[in-house]
Amino acid sequence: MTRDIIIKLMLTLAVLISATVLRAQNKEEEKTPEDMATEEANRLERLLKLEPHQTFFIDSILQHDMRAMHDEIEALRASGTQEYTVYKQVQNRWVDQIDSSYRKILTEYQYMIYRRDIGKLSKEELKVLKAMEKAEKKARKAQKE
Repeated sequence: MTRDIIIKLMLTLAVLISATVLRAQNKEEEKTPEDMATEEANRLERLLKLEPHQTFFIDSILQHDMRAMHDEIEALRASGTQEYTVYKQVQNRWVDQIDSSYRKILTEYQYMIYRRDIGKLSKEELKVLKAMEKAEKKARKAQKE
């Protein structure tokens, strides 16, 4: 009888410990807005071949705006808001704010590459970008000769 109780207690303890470990691992895997901002700034630095000052500004913008968006969404959750459209409006507003800030920092060419990367480049803008890329490639080729 006591042996059965001890075995049940040990099994219960093992399950509780496993659940606690899994929960701790999931929390570690969740990235903070600051971590996501740093990763995005690094990604954009490689994609757009940013100058050091541009990388600094992009990182600063993302650090501020992603934290602010996260805080606003958390406030909505805390208030009990369950409307998807409200969350989407907040997200879109902050994404528009970030895009607007990028526009001031990036060159026209970099901004067009960024917009193509996020899927917001119109057909006309895509034609212009392809022409710019073709001209740049031609200039590089001419430099080598």
